[in-house]
Formats: sequence, C-alpha cells, structure tokens
Amino acid sequence: MLRTVFLGSRNEFDQVLVDWLAQRTDLCGVVWTSSTAWQRTLRGRIDFARRRARRYGTRKAIDETGFYLVFHRLLKARDDRELRERVIRPYSPAGNGTRPEWTGDAIEATDVNAPEVLEFLRERQPDAALAMCINNWFGEQIRSIPRHGVLLWHEGITPEYKGLYSPFWAVHNLDFQRIGYTVLRMSADYDAGEVFVQGPARDVDPHRHGHLYMGHKAIWDSLPAVERFLGELERGEARPIDRDGAESRMYTYPGLSDLVRQRLRLRRRARSGAARA
Repeated sequence: MLRTVFLGSRNEFDQVLVDWLAQRTDLCGVVWTSSTAWQRTLRGRIDFARRRARRYGTRKAIDETGFYLVFHRLLKARDDRELRERVIRPYSPAGNGTRPEWTGDAIEATDVNAPEVLEFLRERQPDAALAMCINNWFGEQIRSIPRHGVLLWHEGITPEYKGLYSPFWAVHNLDFQRIGYTVLRMSADYDAGEVFVQGPARDVDPHRHGHLYMGHKAIWDSLPAVERFLGELERGEARPIDRDGAESRMYTYPGLSDLVRQRLRLRRRARSGAARA
C-alpha cells in the first residue's frame, strides 16, 4: 500500500481528507500548518495588511482589506453552511454521523520547510506527500524526501489559475468551465509541476456559491479520480497530463473592487441570458 503523509490546515474539511486518505493509503503522519494563523487575531490581521502594503502598495492593501471584511462579514457564513451541509456532514465513515478526527502521528508548524517538518518526513520516508490548504512555498529539500514528490491538491485548473482564490478568479473572468481541481507534482515554481489529475467541480452555481464553497467542493469532486491516480502511482502506471500550450496565469488575493466587478459581470450575464430566453 502507498505510504503517504498529509500536509494541511487543521479544519473540518482537511480532517475529512485525512480520514479519506487513511482509508486508501498507509497514512503515516500529518503535518498541520498554520500559514493562515494571522487571521485569528486583530494584531495578526493588521500586521498582514502592513506587509501587503509594503510589498504591493497602500491602495492594493486597502482594496484587499475591503474584500476580507465584506467576505467575512457577509458571505463566509453562507459558504461555511453549504460546505458543512453538502460535504462534511454527509461524510461519516462510521455511518453514525460523527465527524472524523486524526489521532495518529502529527506535528504542527508554521512553515513546511522548517527543520522539524523535514525530520518528520525523513523519519517516515513516505512514497508521496499530499498538500492542501497551504500558502507556503515548498523548497527543494521537502520536495525531494517523498519518493514520488509532494503532490498539491489545488482548488483550481492549472496552469490557467495558479496562485490564490482560483474559484473567485474563474468566476470573475466568467470562465466557469475552469472552476475545478488539479493534482500536480510540485516543482520549484509556485503551483507548477506535472499535472496528473484535473477536472471540473460539479453542481456549483457561480451566481449563488462563493469561492470558499466552490473550491472545497471541487476538491471533494476530485476524490474518485484521485483514488484512481493513487492506485496508478502505487503500480508505477501514473502518467502526467499534457498541458503544453496552455496559458499560464498567476493570481493573488482579490480586492473589494474585484468583488464588485465580479458581481457586475455576473449580473450582466444573467440579464443577457434572460433577454435571449
């Protein structure tokens, strides 16, 4: 059986992924990361905004802060509720409605490249490491430890939607067919590498669902294809998908202006569709 390690955030959805992975591979450890720990406190959010302002300018930082406030005050609760009702709650390995929680070997870290994380992986010698919900860049050392490398579960289609908030930007561009998922073997470039699994999210409504729900739903919809891929990887039959010639685009945190533009585009599209009908 394929020997794996999972790297991700300690949240309800990732606990489901960990349990799912443990049922299908020899999951020998979990690395819980806190790369988004800045969101938990006011001081952390202020410091993050200051870093963004120094790097990208005050106007961009204010725009991003506006998006963050609007999303978390008005939109996030709806996405969380949809995710729990349609994905997390229906998943119950014991059949009694209980939510899974990993109790095996685990380590917590703020950076996946930290020495203690590298040692954790070296001690377990996994065939593959799978990563989800992580903002860290993976250096050469950690990528070289698993026999098959580090596999990124990405909430978007690459190389067209690399970076952050892929479902948001796909909707922003009215590129609905690229609201989906990718599993790739990480290279030295951010969100780049050989693509092995790719496909669209099912039963999502860009006019109603937010990026948080659509991204997690895409990962949920990827599970049958990922299960086939893990079997192929174990048998030495896995082959990358040819994406040569695809346009490569990198995205970052959206701003409030991007959210307004996205909503206006969706409204115009809905009106245009109603007029044609």
